[in-house]
Amino acid sequence: MEKAKAIKYQIIKLQVVNKGSTVNINTNSDKLYKRITGIIITAPWIMPTVNWSTIALQINDKEIFPDDFEARLITFEQMVPANERFFLLDEPADGSTIKGRYTDIGEFALEYPHTVRIYLRLEEKQV
Repeated sequence: MEKAKAIKYQIIKLQVVNKGSTVNINTNSDKLYKRITGIIITAPWIMPTVNWSTIALQINDKEIFPDDFEARLITFEQMVPANERFFLLDEPADGSTIKGRYTDIGEFALEYPHTVRIYLRLEEKQV
């Protein structure tokens, strides 16, 4: 029987205060894991605005998503299991610097403020 992989889901919470807000991302990945293997964005179900919002993201100054990348391309969908919806990555974790910005389009949201969550799937726990 194969041993289960140690996986951690690191959550980056972004508070979108009002229409058209830009929220900066500046954090580090967990030092106890070697690799970032996936990413997904979630927002409250009543928030279709994430479908038109954009994200820019870098890990250790390496561009992952360029300016104006549509967030909906890496957004959780109800009809697809979350574990199958992750955008696959293979980037170093181990305290990597994660920077970027999330820009809310602000035309379709029903409620402000709201929280957008970015989930990083981390693997290969260091012993």
